[in-house]
Amino acid sequence: MSGAGIANVTRERYLPSPGRGVAATMTTAYVGNGLRRIEMYGEESSSDTIDRHTERYSEDNGNTWSEWAPRPNMKYWQGDIQMELFDFAWGYDPVSQRTIHTTLRRLYIGEDKTLWDNMYDHTFYQLSEDEGRTLSEPRLLRYEDGPAFDPDDWAKAEYVRTNISYGGYNLPALSNGTIINPFTVTVQEANEAGEIEDLEGVACWIGRWNEAAQDYDWHVSEHVAVPLSVSSRGLMEPFIAELQNGDLMMEMRGSNTDVTPGRKWYSVSCDGGETWTEPTDLCYDDGEQFYAPSTFAYMVRSSRTGKLYWVGNISPVPPQGNSPRYPLYIAEMDEELHALKRDTLTVIDDRDPENDSAGLQLTNFSLFENRETGHFELYLTRLGERVESTAVSQDFWTADVYRYTLELTG
Repeated sequence: MSGAGIANVTRERYLPSPGRGVAATMTTAYVGNGLRRIEMYGEESSSDTIDRHTERYSEDNGNTWSEWAPRPNMKYWQGDIQMELFDFAWGYDPVSQRTIHTTLRRLYIGEDKTLWDNMYDHTFYQLSEDEGRTLSEPRLLRYEDGPAFDPDDWAKAEYVRTNISYGGYNLPALSNGTIINPFTVTVQEANEAGEIEDLEGVACWIGRWNEAAQDYDWHVSEHVAVPLSVSSRGLMEPFIAELQNGDLMMEMRGSNTDVTPGRKWYSVSCDGGETWTEPTDLCYDDGEQFYAPSTFAYMVRSSRTGKLYWVGNISPVPPQGNSPRYPLYIAEMDEELHALKRDTLTVIDDRDPENDSAGLQLTNFSLFENRETGHFELYLTRLGERVESTAVSQDFWTADVYRYTLELTG
């Protein structure tokens, strides 16, 4: 940790692991523009797949909760094809007065359901007029011509091969009356040798409410990408914040190469997300670059201080791919420089060598500002928290959900 610290952080165990080799997971969000909240619980025993989905709601900002209830099945089969659903973002649009919910539909096509080459992702959205109590039928978000999902033929080639996307984790309503959702998409660009490469890049769906249609008119921004020579897996998992001057800043996850360090990337839009600056590495306000593993980060504005804050992992050493995923920091953002204010860096959590394994992961969290207290609440599963665990052991997955309360001090 450096600097005086900008938040008092408290950590408490929120939901315990259900048993050895199984991690408790939870995502949470406000549903609508009031105090209604949802918590979605699952159990994880291998990477990127969740079982035993349940949910509960609070009508009074988390003071009391409904009983946990099974969620509709999140895994389906059609012959030997598996479809898994993932919750992504909840947003609220004051123009339409609708809650918006995005989900990822992942198809596994092929005998080996663990191969990334056999996975096909598409992003869908639903609308609600009653704070998520009822939701419209899912609608495919498109960026190119292609058919809708066919419930009778999931693997229809025209659908599977078009509009492949990995949706973003936030859906901000912008001051210009639109909503925006960033997403990861494969793009083709020429490298320095003039060869065409397939890159993981980022683009945005921009929606404007159509009152007559009772739906959004969507279009897609230009994409941003970097060569594989500087980020071996391209750019992924974008997150957008509107700056005080009305510009947009999009932060993105990258990865290291043999000759370039792992770092965070960002791009800026001055026209509501239509066009973006060339992506560059996120730095401190003194211009120095910092190391970061290939993990996502959040940006959140405090209604109390008016300031924008960044929450994510910063590494003391050059990371290798996704690791190490600690410490976890909060820092104030300099909105003119598009940089982290170094003297505000504050540790939220870090590895305790006596109790945590070297594989500890302080990532994949939910974060929001409590609408009554003004504190930030962060919910995270501390994968690998038990000191005897390794990435392939049962104990790695024996992990609890923790709640962190961040009370800003300045």
